[in-house]
Amino acid sequence: MKKIKVLHLTSTRYGIGGVERLLLEMSDKYQVENFDVAYCNLFCDEEGEGKFPTAIRQKGLDYIEISGKRVRDLPSMARNLRKILEYRQIDVLHLHMLQATIVGGLAQMGTRTSTVVTKHYTDGLSRHAAWIKKLDHWSTKRAKCIVAISDYVRQDLIQLGFNSNKITVIHNGTDISEFDRNVALVESSKAAELRDRVLIGSVGSLTERKGHNLLIAAMPRILESVPNAHLMIVGEGPMRAELEQLIDRNGLREQVALVGFRENVAPLLSEMDLYVHPSIHEPFGISILEAMAAKKCVVATSVEGVPEIVLEGITGVLVPPKNCSALSEKIVSLLQNDDQRLRMGEAGRRRVEEHFTIGRVVNEYQAIYKSLAE
Repeated sequence: MKKIKVLHLTSTRYGIGGVERLLLEMSDKYQVENFDVAYCNLFCDEEGEGKFPTAIRQKGLDYIEISGKRVRDLPSMARNLRKILEYRQIDVLHLHMLQATIVGGLAQMGTRTSTVVTKHYTDGLSRHAAWIKKLDHWSTKRAKCIVAISDYVRQDLIQLGFNSNKITVIHNGTDISEFDRNVALVESSKAAELRDRVLIGSVGSLTERKGHNLLIAAMPRILESVPNAHLMIVGEGPMRAELEQLIDRNGLREQVALVGFRENVAPLLSEMDLYVHPSIHEPFGISILEAMAAKKCVVATSVEGVPEIVLEGITGVLVPPKNCSALSEKIVSLLQNDDQRLRMGEAGRRRVEEHFTIGRVVNEYQAIYKSLAE
């Protein structure tokens, strides 16, 4: 049987977020006898050393480079990608993220390559100009298959006028075995120094939509009831300076640590007593899955795709977004109830095992690739 050639196209300018971690975790799970998988990332960071392409190369994966860093480079990027599709005889072009979707849609025209678009975001989260969004919609509508990462994203696509018959929901997953292998590792970090304290943790890029400012603002109330509480935020992003100022204004330098990006979050998750995900917008939330895989009880905001992961009162609790009072109240309640926290953590792990494994995600995508390559 001829191998199906798949090319993943992303447009990650900076670090490694949920989409990138998902692709990296999937990379060694494909059926090698049936699939030949390659990767291409557009718009690397300004230093030309994007963390995601570097991680791909370090794993020994097939990586294709296409130059260009500005919107005006889109036409030339599309031409170069078309040459690659034709030369390599790519069967399926798998598009992730807005700019990758536009470039991929343009490049695929006139070739034998089929496209599948995974929507990791909703239209409202995009801050691009209207004409950029229209190109994204155009390219997505031309795809043979559209994958939504949650039912919430699927409904958003339908409301935008996309054909519901072309939309498949594939919830993201996480590699449980990787967590089990790494959870016992000891990492020289802020977390390792604070084992004797009650540790609240959160993982995510330091952007406005992740709501870390709200979690930091809730800390003074939390400390009133749990004086030995400490907050660790794992991630990097454009809001770092603003969050550091917020920490200083609230006199929390000793209680709150921004530990930066970590390629392996399992050891840090193992240190946490409670995982908190305070997002304002969240189409899904891979970091929540990782916390549940590590048997951590979750406090999360009840936004968009999050209720599809966290079961209220079973694997954690949900609070309204932008509500520091409700957030601090639930955090304090769980920190003061070890049995409930542990019970919810165990239930979260079982839920990941039953519904959100990386193996299930890969199998569902492989089925799509096979159908498109027929």
